[in-house]
Amino acid sequence: MTWHALRTPRQRENGFTLIEVLIVSPILMVTIVLLMSYLFNQYGQLTQQGALINLQVEAQNIVFGMQDDLFFAHSFESDSNTNLTDTYQPSGGWKNSSTPPTLIISDIALTTNRRNANRQPVYINTYGCSPQATLEQNDELLENTIYFVSGTNLYKRILTAPSTLSICGTPYQRQTCPAGNTSATCPLDRQLTDKLNTFTITYYDTDNNVITTPESAEKIKVDLQLKDKAFAEDIYSNSSVTLRKLNQ
Repeated sequence: MTWHALRTPRQRENGFTLIEVLIVSPILMVTIVLLMSYLFNQYGQLTQQGALINLQVEAQNIVFGMQDDLFFAHSFESDSNTNLTDTYQPSGGWKNSSTPPTLIISDIALTTNRRNANRQPVYINTYGCSPQATLEQNDELLENTIYFVSGTNLYKRILTAPSTLSICGTPYQRQTCPAGNTSATCPLDRQLTDKLNTFTITYYDTDNNVITTPESAEKIKVDLQLKDKAFAEDIYSNSSVTLRKLNQ
């Protein structure tokens, strides 16, 4: 009887042969690689989906925040109001025809926010601030709300009465300034996003015809697209708002 025949069943079951190890190891390695690749791709998809959701929320918040400015607009403008000043305006002044376009809104200055029942208009002091009959002979002060693009940034700037202009009442909104030029009387422009890809404005007349003169517009559409990168891939989110202004 040979030595092999004398081995117990337990001795024959212990360990793996070299051939078995050589066969199983590549299979195991391939399985691990495939599993890691699957998990990596799943992680990438989840990362992109999360980034896309955040981008969509950001885009929706921007157009939602613009709605009141568009709806309560006194008029849309080709350039800023002549009695308002902006030390930090672009060369040549604010123009809607810039590339990308600039949205210039003219609105009546108020003593408090639009939704406050106690709001009152602010007047340019030409005939005096009292009594009420004299006050109302004055022209109402018109402010500018300006949405403008700088690189991938979209900003909102407010222009209101300069200190040299005599007015009746105190405007609720304060003039804003770019970073590096702010003060107690001129707070920072509001940055709406740093992920802007495109920004377009379409003006319509009373018959819903597209026009190029903002002053004649009764309805406006604003389209924007945000762009971000997630997991080495570009992602995009579009949002738009179309409103007919209240003050027609």
